[in-house]
Amino acid sequence: MSAAPGYWMHETSGALRHAIVAYLKGEPLNDEQIGVIRHYLAQWIYAPGFDGQGVGRLRDTIGGLKSRQAINAWLDEALDVGIDPL
Repeated sequence: MSAAPGYWMHETSGALRHAIVAYLKGEPLNDEQIGVIRHYLAQWIYAPGFDGQGVGRLRDTIGGLKSRQAINAWLDEALDVGIDPL
């Protein structure tokens, strides 16, 4: 794959790192954190080189990630097609 997206642990503002760590620890997520995670996952799913079965659905559903449960389900589907942003 060319032009791979960046990983959250290399982000420098701190907002993404804080949101992802809270997500991974199972802590409550506020709307801003969910939005930051959604934006991060969108840069992954829209990166050049990701195509094939399942990718279109992930792209179609990225905007609906508005809860931890939705993020969990989306990440499960992403893993099923070989995309692991975390």
